[in-house]
Amino acid sequence: MGIAVLDVGTSSMRGILYNDKGQKKFTKQISYSPLYMGEVKVEQEPAVWDNAMAQIMCACAKEAEEEKEEIKAIALTSQRSSLIPVGEDGNPLGNAIMWQDKRNLELIDELTPYRDRIAKLTGSRPNPVFSGPKMLWMQKHEPVRYQKAMRLVVIPDYLIYQMTGSWVTDATYASRSLLMNLYSRQWDEELLDLFQVEKKKLLTIIQPGSIAGKVSREWSERTGIKQGTPVVSAGGDQQCAALGMGVIKTGSIEVSAGTGAFILAASDKIPAGLRDDVICNASALPGEYILESSIPTCASVFNWLLRLCYGLNEENRELVYRQVNQEIEQSLLVGDVPFVFPFFQGRGTPDWNSSARGAIQHLSLGTSRGDLARAVLEGLVCELALNMEVLEGYIGCGDSLYLCGGLANSSVFCRILSGICQRRVCVYQDNEATAIGAFISAAVAMGLYDGYFQAFCQTREGQQVQEIQADQELIEKYSSKKEQYQELYKALYGVDRGKVR
Repeated sequence: MGIAVLDVGTSSMRGILYNDKGQKKFTKQISYSPLYMGEVKVEQEPAVWDNAMAQIMCACAKEAEEEKEEIKAIALTSQRSSLIPVGEDGNPLGNAIMWQDKRNLELIDELTPYRDRIAKLTGSRPNPVFSGPKMLWMQKHEPVRYQKAMRLVVIPDYLIYQMTGSWVTDATYASRSLLMNLYSRQWDEELLDLFQVEKKKLLTIIQPGSIAGKVSREWSERTGIKQGTPVVSAGGDQQCAALGMGVIKTGSIEVSAGTGAFILAASDKIPAGLRDDVICNASALPGEYILESSIPTCASVFNWLLRLCYGLNEENRELVYRQVNQEIEQSLLVGDVPFVFPFFQGRGTPDWNSSARGAIQHLSLGTSRGDLARAVLEGLVCELALNMEVLEGYIGCGDSLYLCGGLANSSVFCRILSGICQRRVCVYQDNEATAIGAFISAAVAMGLYDGYFQAFCQTREGQQVQEIQADQELIEKYSSKKEQYQELYKALYGVDRGKVR
C-alpha cells in the first residue's frame, strides 16, 4: 500500500493511504473544533487528536489488510504551534493552548525592547502565535501547571509519542517557538533565558524527513498497524504544503488559503538583510528554509459570512457555495463594494498588529449580501497581495503562483486573486498539497526516490493543473484597490500602532 499520511489540521484530521507512486488509495477524515473561550482564549482537549488518530489508523490498517498490502511507513504533518504541557507519565496536564490563542499579548508587548534581537536569532519578531510566548505565559500565570510539566510539546510531538514512545520534535516545529536559533538549529540559551523556559522541558530537535521512531507494541495492538513501522516527521503543515506544491527551488512561491492563509517561498539560505516583516522558518527540506507571510483568518472569515448571511451548514454546503458564487459574479458586474478587513484574530505579517479587528467600511443601503461576500474575498486577497510584495523583495517576482487550500476550490476567488495580483494562478486538480508533501518527505526518507525534486515530479506527473489568467477587465477594476485598502488600513489603525505589535 505504501505510505499512510496523517494530516492534523485545526478543524479536522485526515488519514490518506498512498501507494509507492503517490496515488491516493484510501481516505478517512474526522472533524472537530477548537474551544473558543471569549475573545482571546482558544483551547483543545488533546484526547480529541489521540482518539481521532487511533480511529483513522485503525481504518487505514483495515483497508491495507483487505487489499493484502503493507503500510511501509507513517508520515505525520501537523499544525505547528499549539502547546501541550505533559506530565511525567506522558499524559497532558489539561487542555492544549491553541496557536490562535492570544492570552499572551501583554507579554508580547513587554518583549518589544528585545524584538530586533529575537528576530535576528529566530527569523521572526515576537508574536502570540508561536509556542515560546505561550510557555512564558504559562510560567507566569499557571506556575503550578508549568512546574508539573516534565515536557512542553506541540501536537505532532505528542502524537509521535503516542505512536512510538519517543519524545522528539523536528526543526520546522522548533523554528515556530522563538526558542530555536535559526542558524544553529538548536535551542538557544539566550532565548531560553529571555522566555524563562527550562531546556530540560524541551525535546531533542531532529531534521524534518527523519524517522522519529517506530510503532510500539501498545499502539500496534490499539490500531492494527504493524509493530516497528517507521514514523516519519514530515514537517509542519505549511512546510509540507509548500513541498507538495513544488516550492523547492529558491524563488518559487505558493499560497495556502485554508482556515488561515499562508504565503510561502523557498530559499536555500537565510536571506541577507532579513527584516521582521516576514517569517523565516526551517523548511521541510532538511537544512533549507522557507519565507512565510501569514494571515491568521482566511476561509474561516468567508465561512463566518456564509453562516451569517446564507445560513451555511453541513447539509446545504454545496448549494450555498453555488449560490454565493453566482451572487459574487453578479456583484463583479457593478461598481465598488465595501472594504472588509479580515482581522478576526488580529493582523499577522507584515506588521503583526494583534490589536486590529475585523471591520467593514463604506456600507450603503444598496449593499447586498453578494457584495459583502465579494468584499470579504477582496479583503483577503489585498492582504495576500501586500504580503506577496514583501516576499518578492527578498526572492524576486515570478509570473505564476500556486494555490491550495479550501478557497482554491472557488473559481471566483481564483479570479479575484489573479486580478489583484496581476498574475497567473495555478491550481492542481489534486488539492491535497499538505498530504502530498508529507508523502514526498516520507518517500524520500524510505528510499523510494533519490531526492525531493524527483519525488515531486513523479508524484505530480500527469495531474491536471488549472490555470486562471488575469483578464484585463479585472486588472483595470482592481488597479487601485490594493493601495486604497492599505491607505484605509493606515487611517483605521495608524502606522506606528501596527509596528508595535
